Amino acid sequence: MKYKIKHYSEKCSGCGECVKACAESHGGLSNCAIYEVEGKFYYFSCLQCKRPQCASVCPVGAIEKDGDVVKLYPEICIGCRNCEEACPFGVPKYNKKTGRINKCDLCVERVASGFLPYCVEACPNQALKLIKETPKSKEEKE
Repeated sequence: MKYKIKHYSEKCSGCGECVKACAESHGGLSNCAIYEVEGKFYYFSCLQCKRPQCASVCPVGAIEKDGDVVKLYPEICIGCRNCEEACPFGVPKYNKKTGRINKCDLCVERVASGFLPYCVEACPNQALKLIKETPKSKEEKE
């Protein structure tokens, strides 16, 4: 299933509940952030790149493109931090508690089980939504 997390900045109060929920479920380090720019709040997480540089530099294959999601396999990660250096957006973060990398994978396993990503579930203002994308028909693509 193809999907994304959409942020509605007009609904966002900058409360940070999404960041807190993500951190609580990922070893104390959040995979997303809220930034304030000129009085508006914006959500940021992994962009799920088509050709992820973070994956291309991982010596053990702990990050890979799986369909539309750039997945992290923390049990394989050796904490070398190559992905941190390679990502132009600063997405992978080293978790001092675990000695491994944290990175958003859109809570792919959680969504596959019928649940919302932690950040979406925690947002009290419904500023984050899980948007399921349907494949375009051949006629729509042309």
